[in-house]
Amino acid sequence: PNSHVYYSNRAAAYCYLAEYDAATADCRSSIRLEPTYEKAHARLGLSLFFRGDYSGAVEAYEESLELDPNNKASLSYLKKAKGRLAEQIQREEEE
Repeated sequence: PNSHVYYSNRAAAYCYLAEYDAATADCRSSIRLEPTYEKAHARLGLSLFFRGDYSGAVEAYEESLELDPNNKASLSYLKKAKGRLAEQIQREEEE
């Protein structure tokens, strides 16, 4: 398909099914087709968050918020991802 909306919507379905690798791939396809499609960045953040890639999630949510500063879900998950990233870094430093 050549529709960024198609890939983003399918990514949302994959997230609902907890298939985060597939969701991440579809989000990236959507973003390649339409880099300014905010929903794809937000969904990428969600899929990366649940894969444990908190650094990637932070980047995706920051991009989402650049495109739509009023997205409350992205703002909320950005805070969660930053918190998890800080915890992850602290654990790594303690090892």
